Amino acid sequence: MKISPYLLAGALGLAATAASAQQAYNPVLLNLSTLMDFNPVVGHVKSLNTSAVNDKGEAVYQLSMTLSADGCVQTLNSTDKVNRMQTVLVKEGNTLKGTQNGKPLSFTLDSKCNLLSRDDSAGHLDFVTNAQGQLKSVMLGEQKIVDHFYDAEGNLIKAEFYASGMLASSNSVAYPDSANKPVDYTLVNQSAYQPGFRATNACQYDKQHVPTLCHVTVTPEKGQPAPMPNMTVTTQASFY
Repeated sequence: MKISPYLLAGALGLAATAASAQQAYNPVLLNLSTLMDFNPVVGHVKSLNTSAVNDKGEAVYQLSMTLSADGCVQTLNSTDKVNRMQTVLVKEGNTLKGTQNGKPLSFTLDSKCNLLSRDDSAGHLDFVTNAQGQLKSVMLGEQKIVDHFYDAEGNLIKAEFYASGMLASSNSVAYPDSANKPVDYTLVNQSAYQPGFRATNACQYDKQHVPTLCHVTVTPEKGQPAPMPNMTVTTQASFY
């Protein structure tokens, strides 16, 4: 579980984009987890269900996703109460199409079902992926608004967010044991516009490396409010 919607982070620098690529992820599932704020799962995934509650036991996030045998996302439904976003997507041809908060939203897909672009009421964004299919950059026309950096094993170690051509914020990510605990991380956020924070994700995993139970802890700079509540996240997955 990450920190807030990815495109909001483009302006505010809040997204905790963190997922190890030490094992085999479906690229489109991995990239959607970066954009849509959920823990990815390795392997030949058929369905994915995630829910999160805050310290008061209140539901704050839910997501369900189905994928075809060839790895294409067929449906995605998410409710994010922290950021007041509800997303419904269905695959139609080479597009994931639906709504976000009742307004049109679509993702154009390539021949391997990976992400090419996003269109919504705010405009058009293009996605640049690396040779492994991982999201490298997000482009607004000719302007880069997000850039990702990976280590030699393919683990995301840094994300930079730009506004008006200037670095607005960054997330640096470290993994204590990416081979065995692929979504356990410590993230440090630095921002030019607001106080930074530190976030940790500590999970329990089943034999297929599904992060079945995770605890997300957010520590703001001293004396500052946390950008989001601490959360307990559960994930279930089925496989082909």
